Amino acid sequence: MHYKVANVSKVVIQEFAKVKWLKVNTVLLLTSVLSFVSPAIKADTQFRVIVDASGSMLISDPDRLTSEALRLISNLAPEEEATLGVWLFGEVPRVLLPEAPINKDTKAKLENYLNSYVTEDVQTDLEAIITTLLNTPDTGDLDAGFNRHWILVTDGMVDVSLDDAVNQASRHRLLNELTEKLVEKDIHLHTISMTGYTDEDLLEDLSVKTDATHTEVAVPEDLLDTFDRIFAQASPSDEIPFDGNTFFVDSAIDELTLVVFHENGIQPQIVKPNGQTLSLVNNNSTSVAASEHYTLISVLRPDDGEWQVNNVDLERSSIRVITHLSAQATVIAPVLFQDEPIFSTVGLFEKDTLIEDNDILNLLTVKQTLVRFNGEKQETISTHEMAKAKSQFKKRIPGISEPGHYALISLVDGKTFARQLSQHFTVHPGILFEGVNSGGNLLTFTAKPESLRLNMLRSNVQIEVVYGNGEKETKLMSLLGEGYWESTLSVNTNTKATVRARLVGVTQTGLRFDYWTPYWNYVREGDQIPVLSKGTEAPVAEAAEIADAMDEELMPSIAPADLSIVNELNSTAPSTENLVEAEDIVEEESEALSTQEWAMYLALNFIGILVLGGGIFLYLVMKKNRKLKRDDVENV
Repeated sequence: MHYKVANVSKVVIQEFAKVKWLKVNTVLLLTSVLSFVSPAIKADTQFRVIVDASGSMLISDPDRLTSEALRLISNLAPEEEATLGVWLFGEVPRVLLPEAPINKDTKAKLENYLNSYVTEDVQTDLEAIITTLLNTPDTGDLDAGFNRHWILVTDGMVDVSLDDAVNQASRHRLLNELTEKLVEKDIHLHTISMTGYTDEDLLEDLSVKTDATHTEVAVPEDLLDTFDRIFAQASPSDEIPFDGNTFFVDSAIDELTLVVFHENGIQPQIVKPNGQTLSLVNNNSTSVAASEHYTLISVLRPDDGEWQVNNVDLERSSIRVITHLSAQATVIAPVLFQDEPIFSTVGLFEKDTLIEDNDILNLLTVKQTLVRFNGEKQETISTHEMAKAKSQFKKRIPGISEPGHYALISLVDGKTFARQLSQHFTVHPGILFEGVNSGGNLLTFTAKPESLRLNMLRSNVQIEVVYGNGEKETKLMSLLGEGYWESTLSVNTNTKATVRARLVGVTQTGLRFDYWTPYWNYVREGDQIPVLSKGTEAPVAEAAEIADAMDEELMPSIAPADLSIVNELNSTAPSTENLVEAEDIVEEESEALSTQEWAMYLALNFIGILVLGGGIFLYLVMKKNRKLKRDDVENV
């Protein structure tokens, strides 16, 4: 197995080692020419962190773990590949760290600022800080189509005035005008509640509508895990799994980064395959970023073999790698609806080319584990193996019925190597079902979409009323132009009933799912106004039975798309059914250069040499002119 996988890279190397030296020479020359005008590495992710600076944060975060979480995200991001800016908000917004590419200078500035900022504001004007950041231009060398991830940490609510009407008006603008602007700019606003006194509904709504996560941390220590998960969602990477307190490094791994969490004051111990302890100091091959509760250790060209880790919390730790032998999976939306199924596909890639050799694929096993997060703890929900379908592995995962934060962990076991993918997402209801007394004996129920992922024109909502005598009444709710469904019930005297709604939902990608809302209860005694109250969740088993019995005419008949992780480039890649004989094929092909190809490559080489020579000549002339000018100045 190891020989065959290694041969994939070997074939590529030999392809360029034969007669194709001319092509390589051409590429090198053109690369040298273009290096004069080629842009530097551009950042592909923007991180803006908004920190509550009210005085109550001294109580909510007495050990200033918010500062440590900010260090963590700056250490996780590869240098120059992301930007970071930090703002404080309270009575007025203010900048703590001006936005800039993450590098050694930025980290040094952040460290200095984190040790000096104070939290003593009386009010929390969330509207002002969001408005400020929306109007703040992007800075740093950001790539076209970069991802925007903003993180809000707070322990309060909208508090700009002693007049509650003023606070509610500000809250309304946040949920409407400002949320629309966030969505328009494709900004993912992750929100973190430090206490149970925050406006949970507001923060959760802001996150769900911007395809981001909302987390309520039970203790400040959970901040580190939350920031780690946000980064993993914003910038996913290949991982290798732990096997107990050990992990195996294969020859295809170019770099690994250990992200380990531990108790304050405890130093992790890393044992290399040769039995020697890794020195946790910065040098040419090792980079270490240590904090009180975590340590990041990056190793270039790590030794092959079994490594060992001691003195860390293994459940919270991870090993991220840079490798040319990687696993890739279909993207999971950041926010999934309750009961929305997941169609997952996993493939093994060599330098971004899908491996299709059955001799290799038949030796692979791909296992997936669905876990739910609760602070620092993880709960395993289910585990299953994926079925091989052609050159990939596929699985339909039933919809998740309980809201929360989850990760789908895919483990590709190749016997002599292993790769792991962790895909983080939030599960949330597709609609918010609410009822109000609308006058007299009338009750009005509304079903409002919670995310733009729901295709309202292809979805429908049915309201179900179950009376005290067991009778049941169902009808479709009306879709209004305001963008939600509505239904009004006329309540007879001396009546009690339970009401809920069933969403037959269709996502923007055409995936269909069913979701039952929690119950509402109402009672009307005599001619009195009906009394309305919230009930409980719909039992999962009962909901499934009713869904099976429902009239299929109510369900949009839409087949899910044939999901695949292979893009158009990979789908046209040549087959590698026999890697052992691939060397001979490459050697034969490399000798077949046509006359036109020889002429083209020779011409490109000649042009490249001329351009380089001209550039050198121009540089020497400019250098001579500058020297003459300096001599003239000195002679004056």
